[in-house]
Amino acid sequence: MILRKIIGTSGVRILNAISSLILLWMATNALGSEAWGLAGLILLDISLILLITDMAGNALIYYSPRRNPYSLYRIATGWSFLVVLLTGLTFYILHFFPTLYHLIIPEGYGLHILLLVLLNSQHGFNMYLLLGKEKIKAFNSLFTLQFSLMLISMALFIYGFKITDERAFVGALYCSYAIPLIVGFLLVHKALDQKDASKPAASVKELLNFGSMTQLSSIAHMLNKRLSFYVIRQFTGLSALGVYNSGAQLTEGLRLIGQSIALVQISSLSNSENRYYAKILSLQLLKFSVVLTAIAIAIIALIPTIVFETVFSKDFGEIRIVIISLSPGVVALAANAIFSHYFSGTGRPKYNLYASLVGLSVTFPAVFFLIPAYGLVGAGAGASLAYTAAVVYQWTVFKKMTNTRTYELLINKEDIRVAKAAIKSLKGKR
Repeated sequence: MILRKIIGTSGVRILNAISSLILLWMATNALGSEAWGLAGLILLDISLILLITDMAGNALIYYSPRRNPYSLYRIATGWSFLVVLLTGLTFYILHFFPTLYHLIIPEGYGLHILLLVLLNSQHGFNMYLLLGKEKIKAFNSLFTLQFSLMLISMALFIYGFKITDERAFVGALYCSYAIPLIVGFLLVHKALDQKDASKPAASVKELLNFGSMTQLSSIAHMLNKRLSFYVIRQFTGLSALGVYNSGAQLTEGLRLIGQSIALVQISSLSNSENRYYAKILSLQLLKFSVVLTAIAIAIIALIPTIVFETVFSKDFGEIRIVIISLSPGVVALAANAIFSHYFSGTGRPKYNLYASLVGLSVTFPAVFFLIPAYGLVGAGAGASLAYTAAVVYQWTVFKKMTNTRTYELLINKEDIRVAKAAIKSLKGKR
């Protein structure tokens, strides 16, 4: 059953990765490195604000089997509107410091960023409720709709409306957020029954207490991944940022392997109180995730530079350098996803925060030293160092907490037997 869910989720994530590659090809050839760098900054700003709105939203996965869904949704929605309002006020204050404001927020896109955050946060709440209820098929369908609309809309803006700058990307974001939001609400509206008294109502305090640890961890994790964007723009310009953004997106396609496995993991753990089961499941998925990711990143890193120049234009020839420097970090992130979802799924998200802070303590000195000295290679190396440091901390805590021995990380006969049995079961269902 677990493997079928993983394969279903992984299949959707693979389609998403293919879609992202096509979108990247369109952007690099039609928009150019500078406009694509600007698009990357817009998406980064949206993602950072979403991490705050998700302080309540992310707790929906853990609490949806335990609390009244309507109360969860109402609190999460109110929180997202409050965050957007306060962020808008922050933007207004930053206007009095134009140099800082335009370093962080691309000129003319402040309001768009706020509206897109609001749309995406509401869409995310629908996704979280479906995942918490183990509605994996509905979750995957909604996710598929989102990335499909992103790709189709991007193509329409570029080739239909002849928009060849960052506006094409922003328009595609509106389409890919708004339509899935409507469809997602139709999927979850039956669960949002205010009269359902079978479960206790959620409280703002418990959602924020749980979500604050998870999201502070995610904020620190995002800074580990994306702080380099601002530093690259400052020291090497938007064109170099466009190249790094492209390389990061290619490697993030591989991170979807670990993320799709981890999504099934947290859905299973959130609906179980058995800690031994949580340990064994997490170890098996950890091995599966790391091995698949390592194989995939090795294949991509071997692709010659000329291929990247041919596919993405000569402006993006340095993508291969970015990928190679990020490779150790990509493998580390595969393990990070499993450990993070283990701690969240067992109600102990504070360890994810501590891990991200460990990584952040490496990120700050690394990017400010390595990027000015080594450019894009320094940015990738700094990210890899930070991810690895975070995973080493997580493994140390997991090992102590579950009494796991180091040799248990090795693939054993039981892992192979379970995998074979699951694959046979999967074939038998077809």
